[in-house]
Amino acid sequence: MSLWIAWWDAIWLLRPAFSRLRAFMWFATAVAGLTVRTDSLGVTSIVRALKLRPRLYNKLLDHFHSDAVQLDRLSALWTQAALRLFQQPLRVNGRRVLVGDGIKVAKCGKKMPGVKLLHQQSESNTKPEYIMGHSLQAVSMLVHAANSVLAVPLAVRIHEGLIWSNRDRRTLLDKMLSLLGIVAIKDPFYFVADAFYATRKMAKGLHDQNNHLVSRVMRKSVTIF
Repeated sequence: MSLWIAWWDAIWLLRPAFSRLRAFMWFATAVAGLTVRTDSLGVTSIVRALKLRPRLYNKLLDHFHSDAVQLDRLSALWTQAALRLFQQPLRVNGRRVLVGDGIKVAKCGKKMPGVKLLHQQSESNTKPEYIMGHSLQAVSMLVHAANSVLAVPLAVRIHEGLIWSNRDRRTLLDKMLSLLGIVAIKDPFYFVADAFYATRKMAKGLHDQNNHLVSRVMRKSVTIF
């Protein structure tokens, strides 16, 4: 029970991101189900894990489309909560260390929002060149825990396939910088990412906020001496 009390204290810090208490309670229910579930079969796994009544399945499903959730504020509040809960962050030269990456996950649902034909820009020949799926980007913070260094997820977004405006010309690099702005870590940090992010746009965008990019140079890059 003491573990669940600590869990609730952490979840309650996110309450201001919900305009209605009922929406927050459904959110807490979903997180509790994700915490204890033994399989990964969507909303049904949450219903089974918490032994909810079958008629609550649609209620839980509706929560994920609720307009009472302020998603960006939720990410910012979770980041601030993580800074309080994980008090041993990995620091290099006094700076926190954040890691980020993109991932393309294959999906079979033909009517699932955000699913599109994706080109996998990977150096691995074991991956198919094109898949139908979700393209996501994520940001995490490195912390000392369990005698190791772990990555605590701060924010994840689907960054391809969802079009809110025909005037939106942002690239994946722009959206990653926006994601870093959403988590709003005020302390200076190093952002560690793979070669896809080793661009002038990323380096300048981070440097303008007194942060730095750590990556390897792309193979197509040209060095001029």
